Amino acid sequence: MRGVVACGNAQTARAAVEVLRAGGNAFDAAVAAALAAGVAEAGLTGLAGGGYAVAYVGQTRQAFIYDFFVNVPGLGLASFPEKSDFKKVTLRFTSSTQDFFVGAASVAVPGTPLGLKILKEDLGILPWAEVVSPSVRLARDGFEVDSLQAACFGILEPIFRRDPLAEKLFYPSGKPPAPGTRLKNPALANFLKDFPRSAQELYRGELARKLVSFLKGRGGLLTEEDLSFYHVYRRKPLEYRFPRGHFLTNPPPSFGGSLVALALEFFGEHFGKGEYLGKAHLQALAGALKFQAGVRNELLAHPEGVFRWLKGGSKGTTHLSVADEEGNLCGITLTFGEGAGVIFPEAGLVLNNILGEEDLHPRGFFSYPAGKRVPSMMAPSLLEISGKRFVLGSGGSKRIRSALLQVVINLSFFGLSPEEAVSAPRLHFEEGTFQAEPGFSDFLSEIAQPLNLWPEKNLYFGGVHLAGSDLSGAGDTRRAGVVAHV
Repeated sequence: MRGVVACGNAQTARAAVEVLRAGGNAFDAAVAAALAAGVAEAGLTGLAGGGYAVAYVGQTRQAFIYDFFVNVPGLGLASFPEKSDFKKVTLRFTSSTQDFFVGAASVAVPGTPLGLKILKEDLGILPWAEVVSPSVRLARDGFEVDSLQAACFGILEPIFRRDPLAEKLFYPSGKPPAPGTRLKNPALANFLKDFPRSAQELYRGELARKLVSFLKGRGGLLTEEDLSFYHVYRRKPLEYRFPRGHFLTNPPPSFGGSLVALALEFFGEHFGKGEYLGKAHLQALAGALKFQAGVRNELLAHPEGVFRWLKGGSKGTTHLSVADEEGNLCGITLTFGEGAGVIFPEAGLVLNNILGEEDLHPRGFFSYPAGKRVPSMMAPSLLEISGKRFVLGSGGSKRIRSALLQVVINLSFFGLSPEEAVSAPRLHFEEGTFQAEPGFSDFLSEIAQPLNLWPEKNLYFGGVHLAGSDLSGAGDTRRAGVVAHV
């Protein structure tokens, strides 16, 4: 089947291409790519985390959000484990640092395996064996570390090397792997080969019991009740119609999509007319980013409040987008946080540390009740402009909201091509400071203060990968962007 995939890794893209060539649709290809990303993008994501998918079915013209983000663990626990493993680490980017907490007590209830299983079984058309085959080969025979993954393994070294198995798998020479290094994960290959049975067993079966026992001995909070209670939700997208297009995105309890829609409305009300990167553009953008940051805490506390704000309304992270010739579009955003520094050896799964991401827990760590869905910044989305549809999303922790906003603005307000919209310089506002990539006009320095100007475009500013209904695509070079056509 003809189609296009945009993602952050050539091996992930090849998995989708292989499935499209075998006659699969965009949903088969997206799931195959997501499974491959869980192997080949091990420095950015893993299959024991959580995520979301946006799905547009060309035949029925219906859009869905699949919510398979993580839950807070601890159902059935009488008290917090005495010897809980929850440690702070500081990760260093080129021009900034960010603190995270890792260890067994940072592991939330994973949702990715069950989410991909249900998405494929709802909308895919190929047999499972053909969908899992590319990822099985990558895990069994080895995946090649590219320059982005090498950089990520370097950034994540303080986390990954806490675990002897992670050190053996990902740092075989005793230091971060260089580009071109081939790494294997045999236990993960076995887990994928048995997919979807192994995915089901991770929630209700022997694999679930082994995972709980493994974490319990290390101070983890996960229980068998947490796993059996977990559900994937199919949600109606949050819709925002504006004069230049129609934006459909991830609704509450996720807050990333809401923040993008809110800032998009703010930009439209304050922009008026002007040139791309002109003074009016940058003034409206800076204001939108400040507004976006300002309402974040309110939306975290009261996610239903987004409907009050929208007048026109109807982290290590990776994203992939797929479109096919039948008009189907699918975008999947996946995360394991930064990884907990713990690998479940039975399945070769790098466990998530999403309970240790401060941005997702503004009221303090462990303040959410057991069984609650953790809110997220991830926002796979659809954008309709002049009869064309685009599926897009981004990784980038706190920068997801600003990265998506600016790509949507570039496409809808300034008519940039997908490649131009994604590659354009980005601005982000956080904790009273603007962070900026090079490439803006001189107006920025007088509009956005205080300003930290980065020396180059950087993965810190997200990674937006986009596919269009016209089979156009754009991959973000900040995160090794790849576009492949069939």
